[in-house]
Amino acid sequence: MKILLFLVLASVYSAAVLALPVCSDRDAKAASDEKALSYFRKQGEIFHPARVLKKHNTSRHKEVASYVKFGEKRYSIFTLVDTDCYARFIKRTRQGD
Repeated sequence: MKILLFLVLASVYSAAVLALPVCSDRDAKAASDEKALSYFRKQGEIFHPARVLKKHNTSRHKEVASYVKFGEKRYSIFTLVDTDCYARFIKRTRQGD
């Protein structure tokens, strides 16, 4: 009886974990690009498609790199995108220096 109860609870728990919302890669890239452009007052331009670098299994957050050109300078903007597709700034690097 205890084994049956354990199996039922384990299957319910695993189904609940799989049903958690996840931001798709396409939406995560769009959120990251929008956040990256906001630092340049929307005057920069995306010169390379964004990339999902890492997916955190426990929190389901995604680390995304966006590539922005502003004038002659090119920047890599790294963000952390949560399950609601909200991008949070991590760091910025300038390319070619």
